Amino acid sequence: MRERIRLFKSLLTREVISYLVFGILTTVVSLGSYALFLHLGIGLVLSNTLSTLLAILFAYVTNKIWVFRALNFGFSAIIIEFIKFLSSRFLTYIVDTIILVFLVELLLIDPMTSKIFTSIVVVILNYVLSKKAVFR
Repeated sequence: MRERIRLFKSLLTREVISYLVFGILTTVVSLGSYALFLHLGIGLVLSNTLSTLLAILFAYVTNKIWVFRALNFGFSAIIIEFIKFLSSRFLTYIVDTIILVFLVELLLIDPMTSKIFTSIVVVILNYVLSKKAVFR
């Protein structure tokens, strides 16, 4: 029992909690803009792409400053870091889009339900990539 409590406490660090909070907010930005773009008649993949771009910009700022506290604001450091961030997010965007198209086009699952599911997968992947590759 003590091991479970110790494991639970080790998972509930400031970093993890702030990542979850800003991850939820990033997901709100992504889902909200995705729904808006779909409502405006923009196609599935373009709606996903545009909402992902908005979410990436929001996530970069919040992850850099509040989650990982990577407070190096030198021009070259930001460029290198942002390129790593974009690269990792591009990878998860590809995963997101493939799963989304599979769920909507092949399994005929509602686009918003599908996006919520893919968002969960993406949040987990983004944390691991940001922690291990971007904001070290």
